[in-house]
Amino acid sequence: MKPPPHLAFLRCRRRRRRLFSSVPDAAAAAAELAGALAAAPSPDATRDLAALLRRLGGRGLASALSSFAAPLPAASALRLLHHALSNAAGSSASRHGHGHGHGLGDDLLTPRVFALLLRSLVADRSTLPSARRLISRILHIYPLPTAAAAVADAASTATSDLLVHVCLNSAAPGSLARATDAFRVLSTRGSSPSIKTCNILVEALARTGQLDTVRKVFDQMRDDKTVALDEFTYTSVIKALGRAGELEAAFEMLEELGRAGLRPSGVTYNVLMDALCKNGRVDEAFQLKGRMVKGKVRPSVVTFGILINGLARGERFGEVGTVLQEMEGLGITWNEVIYNELIGWYCRKGHCSEALRLFDEMVSKGMKPTAVTYNFIAKVLCKEGEMEHAEQILEDMLSTGMVVHYGLFNTVIAWLLQRPGRLDAVARLTREMVSRGMKPNDALMTACTQKLCKGGKHQEATGIWFDVMAKGLGISIATSNALIHGLCQGRNMKEATKVLRTMVTKGVELDRITYNIMIQGCCKDGKLEEALKLRDDMIKRGFKPDLFTFNTLLHAYCNLGKMEEALHLLDQMKSEGLKPDIVTYGTVIDGYCKAKDIQKAIEYMTELMKNGLKPNVVIYNALIGGYGRIGNISDAIGTLDTMKSSGIQPTAVTYCSLMYWMCHAGLLEEAKTIFAQCIENCIDLGVIGYTVMIHGFCKVGKIDEAVMYFKEMHSRGIAPNKITYTTLIYAYYKSGNNEEASRLFDEMVSSHCS
Repeated sequence: MKPPPHLAFLRCRRRRRRLFSSVPDAAAAAAELAGALAAAPSPDATRDLAALLRRLGGRGLASALSSFAAPLPAASALRLLHHALSNAAGSSASRHGHGHGHGLGDDLLTPRVFALLLRSLVADRSTLPSARRLISRILHIYPLPTAAAAVADAASTATSDLLVHVCLNSAAPGSLARATDAFRVLSTRGSSPSIKTCNILVEALARTGQLDTVRKVFDQMRDDKTVALDEFTYTSVIKALGRAGELEAAFEMLEELGRAGLRPSGVTYNVLMDALCKNGRVDEAFQLKGRMVKGKVRPSVVTFGILINGLARGERFGEVGTVLQEMEGLGITWNEVIYNELIGWYCRKGHCSEALRLFDEMVSKGMKPTAVTYNFIAKVLCKEGEMEHAEQILEDMLSTGMVVHYGLFNTVIAWLLQRPGRLDAVARLTREMVSRGMKPNDALMTACTQKLCKGGKHQEATGIWFDVMAKGLGISIATSNALIHGLCQGRNMKEATKVLRTMVTKGVELDRITYNIMIQGCCKDGKLEEALKLRDDMIKRGFKPDLFTFNTLLHAYCNLGKMEEALHLLDQMKSEGLKPDIVTYGTVIDGYCKAKDIQKAIEYMTELMKNGLKPNVVIYNALIGGYGRIGNISDAIGTLDTMKSSGIQPTAVTYCSLMYWMCHAGLLEEAKTIFAQCIENCIDLGVIGYTVMIHGFCKVGKIDEAVMYFKEMHSRGIAPNKITYTTLIYAYYKSGNNEEASRLFDEMVSSHCS
């Protein structure tokens, strides 16, 4: 049941009376607070201060602080703040532990108390960090309008400045918008920040292209008349308008600056001239420069740099000389900007010698070229063929952390690839390029990979490939295939498999070539089962094995003497519509020759010719070897004759093979005749030919004749290999001539032969 209206009114009055009577007299409370804060720190003093603050509460504390004739000393304000915050932290812990209670610190630190303490803290440089932290806390606890209103009520320009600066410097998203909102609240409540802070805010907004907000802030500054605008304010707005291409509005702002009784500075004119030049209105920029001079504002080197840039943009470089003469007349020396501009112009126009002259002059004066200039000069040097100089420029840029143009990296790396012994530099620059989020173009990247692998630098090539993958720069299938091929050629199947697996897991494109390279690598490494698994995986992924795939697997079966499996694969190949080529037949014929089944080899030779193919030197060599293996030297010689009559020139391999089987059959004289004919016909048999003859004579105990060939090798500048040496050494040991055997052994070791 509700009480009668008159009783409710009386109760309300009694409650209000109790509330106000509980708040001590403000002046007395202020005196008591001053005494408590002035007391030397001690446990008793801390307890007394806590009791006083508990009695005052947030409202009473705000009244006491407002009653002071002057703001609290910074040290006292800091002591009071620390006490309140420590009580707030303790109360918070208590609430978390017991699930109830309200913290003393939370009651005390009202927006008004915050603002009054802040006014004291900003007055002393030593407590400014605490003031910044306090503002951050206010903004964390209260909405921005509430916090800004409290700061405005403190009626201190320093606190208003600090609030805007804390918002501006915050790493949180939207910090600039919050700073703008804070400015609006402060300005509306008559507590605007200083002109310096306002200008910083306007400049920050202009820098981020927020023209509408720039206008609103400027209008509020001008209309509220809470802060006196200066030349810097107008210049910032002119810059923002110029960047937005609103040049007429920028000129109007320049006129308003004059009407406000202010004088434009050189910076003001430069900002507007720069906007004019960037918008192609170079003639108006020169007119503005004339107005600048008429207004007794001296042009600076920056002014002339802007005009030169404008002329260069408009392809009016013929007028630059006049500008440079005017500079000289005023005693203004060129700066880095002008040197860089002129060098860039000369480079673009192909005037390389003049660009290089200016570059050297600039550096000799201790000026620092920009990254753009360095890139221009390096490009010119590359064009002029001065690659060593270009490389040095690139190294200088890297050592100083400059931005290097993608094209410069490519050009220098491509040049280094052609230089012997520079693969380490290629790898280093490519890695540097990748670390900067770039990579060589696809063709160059593939060439680098190939060259590094051929140079035995498989680890470097693989490292670069994985770096590119990690950076997400994308890598072509040609580059990946080149790396896998290089690793397979280097017998590093483990690493090649790792690359392939990474390509699969990362979703990198694979093709038939990738699989063929891996299959060939496994076959060469004697891992036929793995090769077959790869072939099956290839089919699962939609890649049909081609002639290369089948020929590779055929070669592996034939090398292992598994001719039945080879024939089954050949039949499968034909059934899939693939026509055997010369490589296919050569592989099968060689396989049967090695298996000493010359009849089968001849059958496939006949099939080969029926299919319109002509035997090549490889097939004839295989047949000679096949006949040799079964001791049929006459047919081996007959094959040589057939080969010649077919117009196919025998190679050193052909003759060495025939000589070997002749020696094997004990036909040393016939082998000698073949050898002599080769020498007479200037056919270079090399170390293999000599080793065959030495081995043949050593086998029958004719060491003297073997030594004759050994000495002839030396006289012809042909270095013996390990087989040559070990053949003779074994023969000497077998004959009991240990001394000569030992001498040859020492000679072999010292010659580091392979």
